[in-house]
Amino acid sequence: MKSFRLIGFLAVLLFSGCSNEFNSENDNRLRDKSFVHLFFETEEECLAAQPEPDFFINCHQQIDFMKNNEVNLMLSDIIWQGTYQVDKNVVWLHFEDNYEVPEGFLAFEIIKGNSLRRLDNNTMWKKLEGTSIWE
Repeated sequence: MKSFRLIGFLAVLLFSGCSNEFNSENDNRLRDKSFVHLFFETEEECLAAQPEPDFFINCHQQIDFMKNNEVNLMLSDIIWQGTYQVDKNVVWLHFEDNYEVPEGFLAFEIIKGNSLRRLDNNTMWKKLEGTSIWE
């Protein structure tokens, strides 16, 4: 499993042009934006999938890009705080090692500014446009 992740990391480096310099000018295109990966197409489907009334499973994952290159990431029910850097069309999220991000980083391809593709599992994350993840 570790060798697969190493291969993925090396592919990301090649994909991003092998540059060691991050372009801070591009960081502003993500600032104050949120992206979500939905587990269900509609809110109704999410609510119908809940196992019991007193227990709620997440309907989505979310990334919030903030000022000073800070980022919040919710993959399950924990919000991980870290930093981000942009290198061309790849955004790197950096965290202290944890059980959800054991390598300490995640990489996403920026697609036309309104979506991200997580490079290790190819999930698509859409830009949050309103106050609801379902919009």
